[in-house]
Amino acid sequence: MIDVLKAFYSVHYNFGILAIIILLLAIFFLSKKIYIFAGITLLVVVAFNIAIYKMTDGKSWTLEAAVVKDQFGMEKKGDPMTFSVHKNWVNEQGIIVDRGDTIHHWCWVDQLWENFSETDVISAIWGENKSKKMIKASETHADGVSE
Repeated sequence: MIDVLKAFYSVHYNFGILAIIILLLAIFFLSKKIYIFAGITLLVVVAFNIAIYKMTDGKSWTLEAAVVKDQFGMEKKGDPMTFSVHKNWVNEQGIIVDRGDTIHHWCWVDQLWENFSETDVISAIWGENKSKKMIKASETHADGVSE
């Protein structure tokens, strides 16, 4: 479990910082002798780490390769890349590096972010028809301003 969390926190350090902030809050509660809240925050840190471990360990994520054109203009689909913690994060040999020397660590965090970035927040809040009307109204307004 420690190896998985060390590999996860070294890649997604923002989750590590969140765990450290919650842990500092527990230390603050202990310094003020508020033991109930200190216990609750320590349980939150433990539950947070267990949830990260359960969502990461033993799982693999596959990225479909994009279709790219080679130097002769022929379209070629690359090989899909599969990521897992023990294969690609813990062992130094299995890390996937692209042409630009960028190290890839794809996991559930990236997948959640990808899904979140594809959602239309306006349509989720006000419904699909309202968002289409707002987009149409803003396009009409923009066309009227430019004339």
